[in-house]
Amino acid sequence: MAGARAIGSLPVPNVQELAKTCNGPDEHIPERYIRPEASSEEVISNYHGEAIPIIDLNKLLSPQSSEECVKLRSACQYWGFFQLINHGVPDEVIANLKRDIVDFFSQPLDAKKEYTQLPNSLEGYGQALVFSEDQKLDWADMLYLQVHPSDSRDLRFWPTSPASFRRSLDAYSSETKSLALCLFEFMAKAVGAKPESLLGIFEEQPRGLRMTYYPPCLQSDKVMGISPHSDVVGLTLLLQVNDVQGLQIKKDGKWLSVDAPNGAFIVNIGDTLEILSNGKFRSVEHRAVINPNKERISASLFHYPCENMVIRPLTEFVKDGKVNYRSISYLDFMTQFFTQQLDGKNRLEMLKRVTLDGENSKGSFDVKMEDSNNCLPKKEKKRKHLVQKLGIAMAGARSVGSLPVPNVQALAEICNDPDEHIPERYIRPEASSEEVINNYQGDMAIPIIDLKKLLCPQSSEEECLKLRSACQYWGFFLLINHGVPDEVIANLKRDIVDFFSQPLDTKKEYTQLPNSLEGYGQSFVFSEDQKLDWADMLYLHVHPSDSRDLRFWPTSPASFRQSIDAYSSETKSLALCLFEFMAKAVGAKPESLLDLFEEQPRGLRMAYYPPCRQADKVMGLSPHSDAGGLTLLLEINNVQGLQIKKDGKWFSIDAPNGALIANIGDTLEILSNGKFRSVEHRAVINPNKERISAALFHYPSENMVISPLPEFVKDGKVKYRSISYLDFMKQIFTQQLDGKNRVEVLKLDQ
Repeated sequence: MAGARAIGSLPVPNVQELAKTCNGPDEHIPERYIRPEASSEEVISNYHGEAIPIIDLNKLLSPQSSEECVKLRSACQYWGFFQLINHGVPDEVIANLKRDIVDFFSQPLDAKKEYTQLPNSLEGYGQALVFSEDQKLDWADMLYLQVHPSDSRDLRFWPTSPASFRRSLDAYSSETKSLALCLFEFMAKAVGAKPESLLGIFEEQPRGLRMTYYPPCLQSDKVMGISPHSDVVGLTLLLQVNDVQGLQIKKDGKWLSVDAPNGAFIVNIGDTLEILSNGKFRSVEHRAVINPNKERISASLFHYPCENMVIRPLTEFVKDGKVNYRSISYLDFMTQFFTQQLDGKNRLEMLKRVTLDGENSKGSFDVKMEDSNNCLPKKEKKRKHLVQKLGIAMAGARSVGSLPVPNVQALAEICNDPDEHIPERYIRPEASSEEVINNYQGDMAIPIIDLKKLLCPQSSEEECLKLRSACQYWGFFLLINHGVPDEVIANLKRDIVDFFSQPLDTKKEYTQLPNSLEGYGQSFVFSEDQKLDWADMLYLHVHPSDSRDLRFWPTSPASFRQSIDAYSSETKSLALCLFEFMAKAVGAKPESLLDLFEEQPRGLRMAYYPPCRQADKVMGLSPHSDAGGLTLLLEINNVQGLQIKKDGKWFSIDAPNGALIANIGDTLEILSNGKFRSVEHRAVINPNKERISAALFHYPSENMVISPLPEFVKDGKVKYRSISYLDFMKQIFTQQLDGKNRVEVLKLDQ
């Protein structure tokens, strides 16, 4: 698994080919590969007494296993690594796998490139965990495959050359199937826990195999094979393919070189198992270094837990009552790992529990020790299905976080003094460098759609044509006579204004958690040097109601929750009505869109844009298009700031009081095969007045594949590539806003 079907990695040069040019007489290593830390830290190569433990599986399985069990416990507790001998995997199976891996990497680059990773996948040949163009790179190429369960294998990435490769992989997967389970069983026994406490979590769960090729480098002290990290999984079995060592583990602040006996496995604890064991077993930081003269090849078999579980210390490992780690869903934990470059053990350190006054106060993560520590029961699985499968669908609210940034409302109070100074990260030259059209008339005015006319038999056809034109040429329209009661809208507006008017400490009670976009804070911030928007936000998942996380739903003002609930209820059928008429407008059946969006997730993002006297230097919300199907925007305090891009120019949108602003999302553009347009838009800042808005996002069925619907491809010309909605949303919520690029890359060459 390892997020292989969820998040991709940026393409980088092939290191095996690069090494050929860098190892000549006038060798030159590209700057992105230069790693000063590769030679700056002490490494112990010939250690005695403190040698990595060796565990003999034969002895563990013997009736007199108690002594070996004690060794296993000590290895897991103090080292996090051990060598496993007499493991029972046939020599022939290992030899065949080694031979075929060596043969695969020995092939010409063009042959290997047939199995190149796709943009939205980590499976295949390429690299992993590369998320920015200036990130330091590892001196390695990889082939990653999901090997278990067998029916989830994506054979597009399974090499057919050498001819025996697939058989070798399958045999290795089969022969190692019970090995890790045997270790989990003895680990549990070693600390006095029931074997099923771990077996129930890891049995029949996903396994992935990463084969890594580390080319030699004459300046090996300047490069790094794989950056320091700990594995996110439960357990890893490492096989040295060609007996060239390079693994180093960190112990007591020093790096130790690990030399594995021929035929042994190197086994290490992953972050997930450290948390489950409440710290009794340790996940240890490790890295791979490069040999100056020889290539190194290894194969890591990762064992993942039950995918829909909540990772927390298991009851049987918390016998003293002291819980050492916060809880986190496995989906969230994996998403953190696969949306940032390798960085030691930081993600695990963030989950370590800090003793606080008032142990169950907000932010202290109340940990309940109930039977649901294992895989969720069937009834709970159904309820959690929404969050589990779609990952970052529902606006990624439970899956990907945003880096913490200063509160803009508080910042604005300082920056609007006479000697105002706007921090450099908020300075946006493009805010005033492009032409903006404010007073447009006639054909250049944003269309107005009257829902009453759509519903009236005498006027529906004409209004339907207007709707089609609006969706096709503008991607935006104003919706009047929408039927949402004035009182419901007034209550929502009042309570949103009151919420943002409260002291910062009060609003901070609803601050986003590190692994979530729900709550009060910001979104789409993924690097420390990224330009920032001049806005604060409160994002809530509003539908379905039983998936709401009420930790983030303000209780002040007192009527806030009721107001949001009423608005969610009253707008429930509005978008569905629009989807129905959109389909009719192009001669498609209403259910072609209704079936995809009915009873699906909706999220509400309330945005506060403080005034700024130098409004021409900042940006409220960066240019982007919405990812979902349809967005309904409500201007809360009648201060305009929305601008849309049409024909290369920015148009200001002024909505009549009581109207909703509707816009097409990327998903609907693809589904409609381009008949409806998702349009780039942004928010600008008023120099004297705050602006507040509320955007209601409508998402499709979370487990769908986004591709043009047959009813919208009547001429047989498909204009967009297919992509799973999970992959599409992961792309959105792992990068900053950037116009419409994510849709453009899906367009097929015409």
